Amino acid sequence: MKFSILALMLLAQSAFSFDWEGHRGARGLYPENTIGAMEEALKFPVSTLELDVVISHDNKVVVSHEPWMNPEMCLDPHREEIKTERQVNLYKISYEEIQKYDCGSKVHPRFKNQVKVSVGKPLLSTLLIDIEKKLRELRRTEVVYNVEIKSTVEDEKAGFQPPYKEFTDLVVKTISELVPKERFILQSFDKRVLRYIHEKYSQLRVSALQEEKWDRDALMKEWGFSPEIFSPDYSLLTKEDIAFFHDKNILIVPWTVNTVEDMNRLIKLGVDGIITDYPNLIPSVGLKKCRPRTSYFEGKCIDLPAHSRPSKNNPGWVCKAGYVQKRVNCEKIRKPAHSHFLEDGKTWVCKEGYRRYRSKCLTSSNVKEKRK
Repeated sequence: MKFSILALMLLAQSAFSFDWEGHRGARGLYPENTIGAMEEALKFPVSTLELDVVISHDNKVVVSHEPWMNPEMCLDPHREEIKTERQVNLYKISYEEIQKYDCGSKVHPRFKNQVKVSVGKPLLSTLLIDIEKKLRELRRTEVVYNVEIKSTVEDEKAGFQPPYKEFTDLVVKTISELVPKERFILQSFDKRVLRYIHEKYSQLRVSALQEEKWDRDALMKEWGFSPEIFSPDYSLLTKEDIAFFHDKNILIVPWTVNTVEDMNRLIKLGVDGIITDYPNLIPSVGLKKCRPRTSYFEGKCIDLPAHSRPSKNNPGWVCKAGYVQKRVNCEKIRKPAHSHFLEDGKTWVCKEGYRRYRSKCLTSSNVKEKRK
């Protein structure tokens, strides 16, 4: 069935409670992680734009899947082939140098139908400014950014990135200056990054990426907390996995699903979203649509209170980390200074070196003074 551009735009304005994510924008249709790829994805009813970031030598946050120039799709400043992976380390060159490479003219061996265009790697700030303007034009301010911090222990040791905490801080600062926290998610395969975000930026949503088969209990222990989203390789996901994580109020958004058949199969399994290289396939998949800020639960659209997210469990929503349910609302938990939340995102404990005294965290000497 063919859809006109107008029909697609109307679909886009009526957001799915299901989370459709354009992988690296629309990698199957346009050179990945570019502004053009994001704009291409917005021609279809995506609710989230997924992208990756790395760091340049001058500490700029660059939109790129690898911390090097990928020879599969990039040409050097003279439009010559790059011989090997890791040959051009982005963390060792300035953003001015990075801009000189062409990562869109070369035919991608795995995505041969991509539009061919001479294009470089944008700064995250530039991409956000341009796409926010586009979203306002389309009246689609509900669209979310899912930003992957491309950090690994190996790349950090090999000098392809800054220390993971510094990396994370640069990314959070850049996004927070341009997009409200409700409209972005931070994801990573690096569990150090996930734990750091949870501890330092507990108000932000976290998506835990997973590439290899897992033991569910062991994975929860590795994380040390419950992320808002679990995002695994779709081919490894089972119905039992979905039931397990849903029971812990963790949403399931697998990657990278590129056929309508697989999309429908995963939807029947009960996933909460799908990441795809081909957002143009979304209109071919039949799903119940709800207004923005609602959740499709037990056959109807449920209004979501502020500071909540959809849930498969009754009443169809759950309060985000840092908030607790009070009747039909989510109220902010008053966490004192020098404390952090446990993995449930609701219970707080004092940080090392502090002790709980009533509703505060004080040093041992201060506690003794209070008790005198």
